[in-house]
Amino acid sequence: MRESLAITADQHLDTWDELRRDFVLWRAYGSAGRHLVRLLPPALLVFPPIGLLAVAAFFVVLDPSSTAIVNESYDLIGPPGTPLLVWSAAVLVVSVAGQALVLPATVLLAAARLAGRHVSTSDAMRAAARRLPATSMLVLRGAIVVAAILVAGYVLIVGLDEQVAGYLVMVVLLLLAMPCLLGVAVVVLEDPAGARIRTDRPADPVGSLGRTNWPMGPVDPFVGTDRPVGPLGRAYRLATGATWGSALTLAFGVVFFPALITQVVNGVASGTPLLRAGAVTVVTLVLVPFQAMVIARLFLHRLAAKDRIAAFDAVIDGLPASAPRPTRPVPLLAGLLLAGLLLPGLLYGAVLVNPRGLLEVSETIMNVSRAGDPGVETVTEGTRSKPSIDWPDLRALYAGQDGRMVMLMDGSAQAKLLTCADSACTRGRLTWAEPEAAAGEYPATGARLADGRIAVTSWAIDEMYVSVWDENWTARLGLRLCDAKACVTAAGGEPLAEATEATKSRVLALAARPGGGLALAQLRAIPLWKEDDGFTEVLSITTCDDPSCARRRTKEVARLPGNEETEIMRELVAGVGPDDRPVVLGVDRHTGSMVVISCDDPACARTRTERPLKDESPYFDRDRRARAAMAIRADGRPLIVYRDVTDGAIKLLDCRDHACAQAGTATLTEPGERHSMPALALSRDGRAYVAYQDVDRAQVVIATCTGTRCARTPVARIRQGGDHGLAMALDGRDRPVLSWVDFAGEDDLPTGDEWSLVVTAPLTLR
Repeated sequence: MRESLAITADQHLDTWDELRRDFVLWRAYGSAGRHLVRLLPPALLVFPPIGLLAVAAFFVVLDPSSTAIVNESYDLIGPPGTPLLVWSAAVLVVSVAGQALVLPATVLLAAARLAGRHVSTSDAMRAAARRLPATSMLVLRGAIVVAAILVAGYVLIVGLDEQVAGYLVMVVLLLLAMPCLLGVAVVVLEDPAGARIRTDRPADPVGSLGRTNWPMGPVDPFVGTDRPVGPLGRAYRLATGATWGSALTLAFGVVFFPALITQVVNGVASGTPLLRAGAVTVVTLVLVPFQAMVIARLFLHRLAAKDRIAAFDAVIDGLPASAPRPTRPVPLLAGLLLAGLLLPGLLYGAVLVNPRGLLEVSETIMNVSRAGDPGVETVTEGTRSKPSIDWPDLRALYAGQDGRMVMLMDGSAQAKLLTCADSACTRGRLTWAEPEAAAGEYPATGARLADGRIAVTSWAIDEMYVSVWDENWTARLGLRLCDAKACVTAAGGEPLAEATEATKSRVLALAARPGGGLALAQLRAIPLWKEDDGFTEVLSITTCDDPSCARRRTKEVARLPGNEETEIMRELVAGVGPDDRPVVLGVDRHTGSMVVISCDDPACARTRTERPLKDESPYFDRDRRARAAMAIRADGRPLIVYRDVTDGAIKLLDCRDHACAQAGTATLTEPGERHSMPALALSRDGRAYVAYQDVDRAQVVIATCTGTRCARTPVARIRQGGDHGLAMALDGRDRPVLSWVDFAGEDDLPTGDEWSLVVTAPLTLR
């Protein structure tokens, strides 16, 4: 019997000496790596079954109207329904309960490994289950502490606008809260059997262990006191004397390094959803033993460092005694591999099969700043500076040559083209569309030619007459033709139009003709001395027989009542039907009135002017500025979608004749809500796609319309802020592709340059 006690004392002494050594974090990770197979079972027994139940329930409760398969993964694109919220709460509660069982059990196994003892998985799980109420209370208190810290940081950052102070306070308080994790070891190791430590146990271990060379120390403060101390209090008492060292060890070993490893694995495997999900699942399970070993070793290290002999003795002797069993790494590793394949495989298989018929979406988020984007290749010529884009630049989206998608970007500088190799737009190529001498402050307009090239207009001003107040001021309109490689000035070099100081309006619209030519609509002011009967603006149409507009004819087709701010408040939209007859839509953004000028023949020898929408608003509201888009159907009838200036609703005009003298109307959104300007595209089978941003619900929506019957489908989630630009085109498979700007607004951000250009392609929209 004495020999047995002497062996036990030697083991205690060796453990004591080992655990007093510094560099706890690295020694803990090393021990976890050596004993990984024995520490894995609790996580493998609990987490995979929870995951399977959660996945099975998810397929039952998911709502097809608010859930989509985005980039081959499930994503929420609308407000979650009550069943999904209940599922989320249930999964959270069950997961926390599982963690409250797994982590203490693994801490117990880790402490046994450090002490050279064998504790079976079943004994560790039973001990953790008996302490589950105490552990749950510990988790609840920890959650309250973290929530209070986050609230304090939020008040400083948002309420008081103290960015640096807010983040600094949160970091310091979170570090000071780290010793709470030692409470897990206190709960499961101080009293694993559920009984209190004996308060009458002598501090001198000589009699109990039969050795005289045991290091002496003061009486343990947890013993011999009548005042009860909870797990958190005992955890902080242990950390006393090395509070910051203990906090940093727990912060890095339990939180930071595991999170960093998970993110690295997630990033490395990001190209393959199945591999990424499986790798993250395996890493999450494997990291639990490392986290538990850090907690267990630090707990025992602090007992040894503070010479708490009685408590250390009680912990070691209180470990459940189990008969040694041989290590079987093959079944455990097979279980780990199965867990890493089963859950992701189930999810990925469901994505491929899509049994609920969810919308499938391809989405690329290009995190662009004013300095440019690393995913966008910038191309320039000669010594010209490289082009860059900013959040207000998006003007239009076209289906270019060879399946490419091309965005016209035009802000304060000269216009640019952002060309994507396909509709996913994972990488782009940014080139100048206008020459360096172009007047960058004057907007460009574009059109897709029949061969896939993009035609872009460009204004140039005589250098000697730069000021618009000079009576000799003249601006000349040129044309650029752009393919996948570069943009060149159209042959001939003659200006398409001119604007003078007296007629300085540069409101344009460009449309491609089916035979390969172009139609250009221009609105200009009539000089005051030439005004007649209240008409102050003249609309002309230039028809070109070839893409370079070398052969063209210009005809004045209508005189219109003017607007005091023609260039700001007037908008033109041009279209040419399969019958080669041009149609021009004019919109007054102030009043919301519309005028449709249609040509009875390709040369516009005879025209008709109709007003499908009269003046609606006597006042100007910037948030309800009227905007419109138009498309021409196969029979030549226009289809118009617009944002109503009176109530902000998106509405559709289904014109019943070529001149839109009569039209059916459909209201696509609720009046009074906030929506972006709409975009419109027509498929080859006659369906109309109307895209807009629902700002109030933070969604990008596509309405699919046949006539005035429309079905709305959310296709993307607005993460920052809406109504900052949206364009749409159809790809080679006649599917809509959207490009839009996700930007919270300059007033809401510290620097004002954090925004994203998003390309969204619904793959299964019906």
